[in-house]
Amino acid sequence: MEAIFGYSMPLASVSTSGSQSGDRKCSLIVQQNQHKRSISVAKAAVISSAMLARKNSVNGTNRTGTVCGNAAGGIPGHGGPNMPNKRDSMAAIADLLAATSGGSAKMLQKPIILDNPNADRLLKMACIMSLVTVCLHTPRTLELFPFFKYPILFIDTIVTLTFTFEALVKTQHFGLFKEKTSYFRERWNRFDFILLLFHWISLLLYVYELTSIMVPKLNLVYYQWLGFVRCIRPIIIVRLLRLLLKFKLPKERIQQLLKRMSAQVRNVTMFLVFFMTLYAIMGIQFFGRMEYHCVRPGTDPRNATIHDIAVPDTMCSKKGGGGYECPDNMECMKLDLSAKAGGYYGMFNDFVHSVFTVYLAASEEGWVYVLYDCIDSLPSHVAFMYFGSLIFFLAWLVKNVFIAVITETFAEIRVQFSEMWTKTDVTLDDDFKQRIENTDDGWRLIRLDTDPKHLSGRIKALQRVLRSTAFQCVVVALVLANALINASFVYQHDATDEIRRRMYYYIEVGFTILFNFESAVKIICYGFCAYWKRNIFKFEFILCLGSSLNVVRYLYDRNYFTYFQVFRLFRLIKASPMLEDFVYKIFSPGKKLGGLVIFTVTFVILASAVSLQLFCHVPRLHHFQTFPQAFMAMFQIITQEGWTDFVVEVLRMVDDSLVVVVAMYFVTYHLFVTLIVLSLFVAVILDNLEMDEELKKVKQLKAKEAITSMRTNLPWRLRIFERFPTRPQMVSLKRVESDFLAPKIRDSFTTNFVTDCELINCDPAELGNRKTILKSVEPILRKRANSITTRHVGHLTMKANISALIRSSVNQPQLTVQSSIRHKPLPYYEQMAENGDISRGFDSSTRKDVKQGEIDIRALQRKQQLAEMTRTRIEKDMRENHPYFDRPLFAIGRDSKLRKFCQCIAHARYDPSTEKLNGKPTQRRYKQIHDLIGLMPYLDWAMVFVTTISLISMLFESPWPPTGENLVMFNYYLQIPDYIFVLCMTFELFIKTIANGLFFTPDAVVRDIGGVMTLFIYATSVIFLILMPKEVGINSWSHILMICRAMRPLRIYTLVPHIRRVVVELFRGFKEILLVTILMIVVMFIFASFGVQCVGGRLAACNDHTIETRENCTGVFWQEIYVTRLELPGKHVSNVHPKILVPRVWHNPYNFNFDHVGSAMLSLFETLSYKGYNVVRDILWKREGPWAVIFIHIYVFIGCMIGLTLFVGVIIANYTENRGTALLTVDQRRWRDLKARLKMAQPLHVPPKPSESAYLRRRFYEWTMSKWFNKAFAFAIVLNTAMLFLPWNVEEEDELPIILFIATTMSAIINILFFVEVIFKMIAFTVSGFWQSRRNRIDLLITGLGIFWIITHFFVAMPASVVGGEARLKKFTYSFGYIVVILRFFTIAGRNTTLKMLMLTIMMSMFKSFFIIMAMILLVLFYAYTGVILFGMVKYGQASSKHVNFRTGQEALVVLFRSVTGEDWNDIMHSVQTDPPNCYWREGMNFWETDCGNYYGAIIYFCSFYLIITYIVRNLLVAIIMENFSLFYSSEEDALLSYADIRNFQLVWNMVDIEQKGIIPIGRVKFLLRLLKGRLEVDPNKDRLLFKHMCYEMERLHNGDDVSFHDVLYMLSYRSVDIRKSLQLEELLQREELEYIIEEEVAKQTIKMWLEYCLRKIRAPHKESIVMTQALRPAFANVHVNPTPVAAEISTTPRQKVSGIPLNMDPDEESDEEETSPVRTGRKLTDTINKSPRSPVDEDLPEYRKRKRAIRGRRKSIPDVIEVWLKHV
Repeated sequence: MEAIFGYSMPLASVSTSGSQSGDRKCSLIVQQNQHKRSISVAKAAVISSAMLARKNSVNGTNRTGTVCGNAAGGIPGHGGPNMPNKRDSMAAIADLLAATSGGSAKMLQKPIILDNPNADRLLKMACIMSLVTVCLHTPRTLELFPFFKYPILFIDTIVTLTFTFEALVKTQHFGLFKEKTSYFRERWNRFDFILLLFHWISLLLYVYELTSIMVPKLNLVYYQWLGFVRCIRPIIIVRLLRLLLKFKLPKERIQQLLKRMSAQVRNVTMFLVFFMTLYAIMGIQFFGRMEYHCVRPGTDPRNATIHDIAVPDTMCSKKGGGGYECPDNMECMKLDLSAKAGGYYGMFNDFVHSVFTVYLAASEEGWVYVLYDCIDSLPSHVAFMYFGSLIFFLAWLVKNVFIAVITETFAEIRVQFSEMWTKTDVTLDDDFKQRIENTDDGWRLIRLDTDPKHLSGRIKALQRVLRSTAFQCVVVALVLANALINASFVYQHDATDEIRRRMYYYIEVGFTILFNFESAVKIICYGFCAYWKRNIFKFEFILCLGSSLNVVRYLYDRNYFTYFQVFRLFRLIKASPMLEDFVYKIFSPGKKLGGLVIFTVTFVILASAVSLQLFCHVPRLHHFQTFPQAFMAMFQIITQEGWTDFVVEVLRMVDDSLVVVVAMYFVTYHLFVTLIVLSLFVAVILDNLEMDEELKKVKQLKAKEAITSMRTNLPWRLRIFERFPTRPQMVSLKRVESDFLAPKIRDSFTTNFVTDCELINCDPAELGNRKTILKSVEPILRKRANSITTRHVGHLTMKANISALIRSSVNQPQLTVQSSIRHKPLPYYEQMAENGDISRGFDSSTRKDVKQGEIDIRALQRKQQLAEMTRTRIEKDMRENHPYFDRPLFAIGRDSKLRKFCQCIAHARYDPSTEKLNGKPTQRRYKQIHDLIGLMPYLDWAMVFVTTISLISMLFESPWPPTGENLVMFNYYLQIPDYIFVLCMTFELFIKTIANGLFFTPDAVVRDIGGVMTLFIYATSVIFLILMPKEVGINSWSHILMICRAMRPLRIYTLVPHIRRVVVELFRGFKEILLVTILMIVVMFIFASFGVQCVGGRLAACNDHTIETRENCTGVFWQEIYVTRLELPGKHVSNVHPKILVPRVWHNPYNFNFDHVGSAMLSLFETLSYKGYNVVRDILWKREGPWAVIFIHIYVFIGCMIGLTLFVGVIIANYTENRGTALLTVDQRRWRDLKARLKMAQPLHVPPKPSESAYLRRRFYEWTMSKWFNKAFAFAIVLNTAMLFLPWNVEEEDELPIILFIATTMSAIINILFFVEVIFKMIAFTVSGFWQSRRNRIDLLITGLGIFWIITHFFVAMPASVVGGEARLKKFTYSFGYIVVILRFFTIAGRNTTLKMLMLTIMMSMFKSFFIIMAMILLVLFYAYTGVILFGMVKYGQASSKHVNFRTGQEALVVLFRSVTGEDWNDIMHSVQTDPPNCYWREGMNFWETDCGNYYGAIIYFCSFYLIITYIVRNLLVAIIMENFSLFYSSEEDALLSYADIRNFQLVWNMVDIEQKGIIPIGRVKFLLRLLKGRLEVDPNKDRLLFKHMCYEMERLHNGDDVSFHDVLYMLSYRSVDIRKSLQLEELLQREELEYIIEEEVAKQTIKMWLEYCLRKIRAPHKESIVMTQALRPAFANVHVNPTPVAAEISTTPRQKVSGIPLNMDPDEESDEEETSPVRTGRKLTDTINKSPRSPVDEDLPEYRKRKRAIRGRRKSIPDVIEVWLKHV
């Protein structure tokens, strides 16, 4: 079975990819037979594996002796044949490492002394001890624990000698170098030897250090920095993994996986580098050297101190520069500071600093402070555009591509290592407790009697009680009561805390006794062995043990076992089946997630140990003094919270020569853990949410059936008419009967009348010649039934005696016409049965022999049509029988002129469909713009425009200044857009209400939540305009009305259908989002309760850190204030640093506390976004010690790394499910991606190669099309971009004039080379051929701009500046020059296939996410308006300043965009929570007259905003990127048609389409098919039948007209896949019908021509074959002649090459001068029979459907008949 499940997968995948072209060339029947045989083989493999697993499981059970032994210690397969079932998923890492060894495939025989379990244990122990000693070996650790010195020396000596002995034994056994199996020939041996070498160096160095300390007389000098050589030793953990994990897979499979994974990661990393380089050079040119600061007048720029700069430090610009201008008492001066003093981050001085700044900003940490510096230094719009696009592209799009790569790679790993993650096989007796039995009452689920027979009645009674629902409810109530009581404790920071704490202790003792009693009763009832077998009982037993220890008073006061007390709440998950199933779905099987957690922790330990040895000797760097500190530092980088400040601090501490190396080290670590490791968590969650392939097909069918059932039901607001009696409308006649035309008879009335008549017994013979019944009733009538009762639906089933009446009524105005059958032909109606269903008729495609597991697609389609007809009939009956149905406001007539006029206005829209000219569709340019205009009616577009104008005006509303002059109540200019909005919305609602109705009509205005919101927005706007309150107090009704008015941006949600669809898709996945939210609330509540009990009331301290007790925290003291992040003299000197006098206060930390569960949960919610985590960690370490830090780290790891990825996974899964891609199988998803790729593929606009006579053009053509030419100019682009390594501006001429001149000159020379390239291409392609390519036109434009820059800069601006002209022109030329270079840098993406594909992924993701981004912007606008109303006047505080406030709508947008990235959003929330008495407020004041905020409003505002925008909406971008990644960047093995295949087709098309019109005649298709290679190759000799089918398909679909590029490509794509696997239901049905028709027609034409030839031969046997050929040639003028293999072997004439055949000739056509012979005649006859001339398909024949299967069976005999005839000839 290992061979079946472990080794057959790569063979299957290879055979699948390798035989796709072969399978394509088989007929459909052959493919189906092969598919059935493969299914049978797979079923046999699964059955045999299951039998073997069952046998092994039974054997393992028998070996244990008893059930208890099996559960406790006798695990099946432990050391036996079932060992692979118990392997850990970390074995995958060992395989990945083993695959890189490069040794022989066979396992080398170990020496006897090492091939021993004890030797393995010794080596494992040596690796562990080596890792422990290297983590303890730091100066600070040895200073704290000096007794570690000699144990470390002893252990290192033992470990080193052990590894040395192992190496000597291996070298003795294998040899050194000579043999292929020598010691140093194997990579892992070389790896082990390097580790051994560093162990010896470390040991000798430590001996030297101890000698220098113990024997000072020797005067030995030891440098602490020499200890960095120990940084290699932590890699011993890799060897430990190799020793622990022995699982092996085929080496070829691992190497293939590594190759693919590394290639994808490398390509995406290159893409990231491309964007980082782009933004780096843009930052250099836009911002340059930002070194101007506000300082005191007379400050020395080279020696500025902390007293010389402003408080706080502020960057500035000169007057007129567009930035911040310093106050009058300050001066804007350029300071001469080093990079270390500047902090590295936020510098754009050169390329290196700019790249570092761009990467740190792309991590969304600290970027906003760089933005504020740029706003102060330069015009703000430049900074907003730069950083806004940087965050959007780099942080949200490009970096999320890594998630797509890792997810796809992990899916491949899951397939390769699936056997490790499968659940362990279980026996029936152990896990299955119920079975289905057939009882008297039917099939019932009967519980198996697995309990021992000797149990007493009391025990059985107790078991029944334990299994009862009441007992479970009691237990859940106790668990919930225990959790709520423990969480209800509130610390008052007084003497009552200790009294209440003692009372809670006794309550906890009582709960512990109850839960212990529950476990004891269960053990008595079930027995300990049976009790221990269930995992839930194990968990309960462990909780009982831990909580019993917790109630010990000594341990209770120290909170060592509080974890067990609060973890009882996890039992509530078991009480909710829905939540339990969701958790099981997410986290099972646990080996995947558990293996990933182990891998993450192991990698962090490895990185911490390496960093510890690298930086433990750096003075004043406390982050790496001990291993716990190093672990926290490296873990902080994973969370990204404050990691930029941490890295900057490390860079300032290290030597200047090592800054670049250290920065690369931390950036590489951050890149790996944040983009790869964290993406693995998302990949695991998505993989767990993935459904099985067969289950997807079942879900597809159920989804279709659900839609069908929904279509039959009317909305509940329309069902109210069903409760009223029918009241048909009566008409009074004013004329005689003869004046009437054929009246419109009510269908429901006619139905009742006909049904009543047919209840009378009648003989059909008495009906005479009246054709009164349908075709479907004829069999019933033939039986002469005594009673004929039928059910009629509408005019389709009326009797023949009123058929003329109905036909005449068609010309009269009708109420409604069924949309689904409006344009159906007459046969469609004839096939309808009496009940409205579609009769099968003679449709042979409806499968009557549907097997189990297969789907009858035709029946499903008929069911959908029936549902539409049923609903239409119901609505029609209601219109006829209920006079108020579909009457707007119950007063407007259905067909009134007013309503029709309003309907014309409300429904008028632009039709973007392509017009047809002469029967052919015209190609319209800018189709996307036309589609966008036709998206909505003109009325909705007008309202979108009016609403947008209103929203823009609302951005200018501001409570600042306090006089209120910028509020809408006091500003008439701001009131005008409001009045216009209300008037226009009134007109809109009036028109739509008259046209569609308000509520009780099918298309009512208020038919969903969007309609309710529309009325709410309208009502609030009208009420506000009417009242226009002049006095608005905080939290007053007027204040709430203004907040409701701020919902106006959501009006666009109801107008734009695509934005509304985004909201609907989000709400469809509300169930899963709610479950994730509940799960996270449970986790937060558990840890919040733990925090309240452990650290509650203990975090308060005095703001004067020199005071440690509350009693002494009185008076005032001098508090240092924050001035700058620059390293200036006096910053760290206490006597020099600026201070202010403040009172001493005993208080909790500013941002968090654990005094009660509410504040604790708020603190943990902030930490859930990684914000404030480091502050909580540092305070807990300082106040409670290291043990308290473990609590916050466990929460961050569980809540953030696993919990947040749940949001990402659920959002992505719901998005794909709502779009229909989640239910697609792998083959269907590949087919969907292929169709999208083919749709975007276009013909190559490359002119054909010049003829031999045009020698010069031909040579230029060869040069421009060569690889070295493209590579050379790609290098020129890179070199040209490298010239932007320093700023191009006038100020830089003062700093580095020569270097700047050299850079600009080099760029000018390169631009001239690009001009030469354009000239070369114009000569090679001609001007018209050059202009055909869009890329050439872009190159020409950029080249022209470059030539213009050269002329203006070097020949105009520079001479003018020399003679003393203005520098304004030179500023323009510098700016214009670097813009040209940046534009040229974009063109490199078109020269590299990988960059092009990934760029297409990003661009397509941006277009597809347009409406999602618009929805997010509108939601942010709503929050911005609300923030201005709630927090517009809050005074400046810790996180609020001149850059961070809600004074205006524009500033609020900046703050919210910052909060979307998570940049200190919690600090802003706490800053705007200011309430009285901490602010200026009195009763009756307006909100714009105070400086107060809103405490509870801030919590609701920021938490809801961060949850909705960051956790939900932003993750939709990840889903879109993942969807488009597979579209553009699929591998060659996965894609049905790779880009190489499409490129091959483009090249061949370019050869055939000489005119380059994008279309070719139908006759050229066969030549195109002959030239194809690769997967699209079609050999006319071997695949002649397929060749005929393809040619005939093109002729049938296009009626002999010209075919386009996409027509042929789509045809080839359908022939390249297995349609049964790749196509969905409807498309599969249509394709099968087409292929059946093509097969039948080709067979009919072949038989027809063969019979005609036979008849001709009989009538004229004396004629030569050439006459026959000439007679048949007109019928095959456009059909390709394909020689059979037999004729090809007989023929002696060599076949002419395709490339030399004119396009108007048949390549196999022989010359008329050749001699005729029987062989030649036979060959021509064979060609004649193989031909498939174009002829229309006679689908109207009644025998067509009936003969389909017979013809498909007979066509196999045709080649045999031909061969017999050839032998006869």
